[in-house]
Amino acid sequence: MSFENIIYERKGQIAYLTLNRPDKLNALNGELMAEFKGAMGAVEADDEVRALIITGAGRAFCSGFDIQRSNESADSPSVASDSGHTPLQGLVDTFMTVWNCSKPVIAAVNGYALGGGCELVQVCDVKIASDKAVMGEPSIRAGYGAPLIITPYSVNLTHAKELMLTGDTVDAEEAARVGWVSRVVPHDRLIAECEKVAKKICLLPQIGVKLTKYSVNRAMEEMGFLNAIKHNLELMTVFDNSTSPEQEEFNAISKAEGLRAALNWRDARFKALED
Repeated sequence: MSFENIIYERKGQIAYLTLNRPDKLNALNGELMAEFKGAMGAVEADDEVRALIITGAGRAFCSGFDIQRSNESADSPSVASDSGHTPLQGLVDTFMTVWNCSKPVIAAVNGYALGGGCELVQVCDVKIASDKAVMGEPSIRAGYGAPLIITPYSVNLTHAKELMLTGDTVDAEEAARVGWVSRVVPHDRLIAECEKVAKKICLLPQIGVKLTKYSVNRAMEEMGFLNAIKHNLELMTVFDNSTSPEQEEFNAISKAEGLRAALNWRDARFKALED
């Protein structure tokens, strides 16, 4: 199976899916998301696969959604969707292929996992971070919302609100403390540690693994996770179609000087608070 924006391979009973746009910090565009969904279909259909490891090429797991196809990512959900769906619904449907996959999915968080990338980590079943990982939901700083409202289910309400309302990013140890990942390992041991977990899963009775994942997911769904996604899509559609003075300034700088200049302007506004 060959793709342009991801690398998909299987070694024995373990499948590996690597986001492969390292020059864009593995930002999510329509092409990558379509390939990702196709690879998830292959994982589901392959009876030999018992566990999947997802990671990113280069220094990022995933920097979020591409806001410009030829520029850098800034966590905007401008991703192509399936026919008959809105772009937001399309990307949610793609992420939910991980949630609904009958095989356990392990996130090997090798670097930046921001915005949509942070949400992709959270929808996985097991999350292990490199000590070089950085995580956050900075979408609000770019004038966008989080389409997959999973952070309040991953961390406690206090942490979720602070992280999502400020757009702050945190290092790997803080990500583990708040519950975004289960643990942190040395960078050069990340894949080996994920493989160790995957190998344990491969040795277990598969009907038990499948039903346990299903039952845990069902518990989350009974707590309102699916309804939260549905209502959040309505709110995010309003959010993404609205504007603000900050967003207008960001867009004006981006048009005149390029996306990097706009991102620098956005981030500079918060620098003084970090001293």
